[in-house]
Amino acid sequence: MKMQSGLRYEEKCGKCSIINYYSNQIFLIGCIGVSGKTKWDVLDGVVRRLFKEYISHIDPVSQLGLGCDSVGGYSVGDVHRPSSSTDSPPPELLPCGYLVGENNHINIQLKGVSCGSVDSLSFDSLTPKPMVQRFVSLLKEHRRIILSGPSGTGKTHLANQLARFMVLLQQQPLTPNTIVTFNVDHKSGKELRQYLSGLAEQCSGSGADCPLVVILDNLHHVSSLGEIFNGVFSCSSQHRSLLLYRDLVMWVLCANHTEPVKGFLGRFLRRKLLETEIQSRTRDTDLVRIVDWIPRVWHHLNRFLETHSSSDVTIGPRLFLSCPMDVEGSRVWFTDLWNYSIIPYMLEAVREGLQVRQRPGAVWEDPCAWVMDTYPWASAPSDWPPLLQLRPEDVGFDGYSAPRESSRKEAPQSDSDPQSYDSDSTSHHDDLLDQSLESTL
Repeated sequence: MKMQSGLRYEEKCGKCSIINYYSNQIFLIGCIGVSGKTKWDVLDGVVRRLFKEYISHIDPVSQLGLGCDSVGGYSVGDVHRPSSSTDSPPPELLPCGYLVGENNHINIQLKGVSCGSVDSLSFDSLTPKPMVQRFVSLLKEHRRIILSGPSGTGKTHLANQLARFMVLLQQQPLTPNTIVTFNVDHKSGKELRQYLSGLAEQCSGSGADCPLVVILDNLHHVSSLGEIFNGVFSCSSQHRSLLLYRDLVMWVLCANHTEPVKGFLGRFLRRKLLETEIQSRTRDTDLVRIVDWIPRVWHHLNRFLETHSSSDVTIGPRLFLSCPMDVEGSRVWFTDLWNYSIIPYMLEAVREGLQVRQRPGAVWEDPCAWVMDTYPWASAPSDWPPLLQLRPEDVGFDGYSAPRESSRKEAPQSDSDPQSYDSDSTSHHDDLLDQSLESTL
């Protein structure tokens, strides 16, 4: 993998990483050649340019709004070099003096809570900076926000990152009791009401162990919000507890056709690919083509679902995040994902959508045809995998009769077990589809 300026690979280099405040995750962003003559002011500029070029690779359309000014400083060994150190005296030794033996890491810090910036949070969550600023402003003003949208759009992940940011913004430590999550899945409204009532009493008392942030996950399972939250908001606010609600169509929409969800999959996969390339010091053009193709498939499938069902049943990017960063592994992964998660889910989603309404003039186009027309894995057509088709007679489109009664659908999950199936099977379409339905729905 060849890059300009400080991104070239040398026998000895400083490995540049970003350690995020909110997830403690380490992101490898490149390598910098440091010679015995490299001065600190030169390294300052190279580090900033490295981050800028890294961002241009994972975010080529500049949605994140991050750049050189996002760098708050960096550390080489025991020496911390803040971005505002131009007027301060340089360290005693040149940078190469602190890159000794196995200690060859340059840790970059992005601007964060300590300087009133959301750049680090935007980088970690891959959410455009203006949107993060809006979310934080809503929390500061209202102390409660609702993240709503289809399954798999990253609402829980974003809620947790916002929670950590707000705790640090209040200059409080991140302890196990600081942020608590109540999962509403399979829990009755009575249990949730008792939990919130107990929390309100706890906040009204000494509040010693009162959490600063409460995340209510899968809140759409609650039948009556008015009954659940009646009286909860009247509790004492002296501890400024935050409540983040999810899965209700109210304040913040996380839809697949808008940011921050729309561009998330591409940014995530490009970051994953770039780290693989940096570690291997090679660039695989076939893998680059595959990574560019996966988000296109996702958008194509959702356009199909919107045409023949509704935007409420579109597929979130979570399903595609586990794409392996090797050519053959990604081919097997996609074949299993298509046959045992995507097609069974779309079958039920479209069937139910057509039972409610069938749009006049809508033309049926099997999504599998587009996949095969744009198939990114280099192979002869005879070697192409047996991808299931979605036929109009399977869903009752335009007068066709559906072969099965409709059943309640759940969004496809990326943790389904594809190993229980043989991706090279040549079984009959109907038999294989029936087996897929039984295992996926």
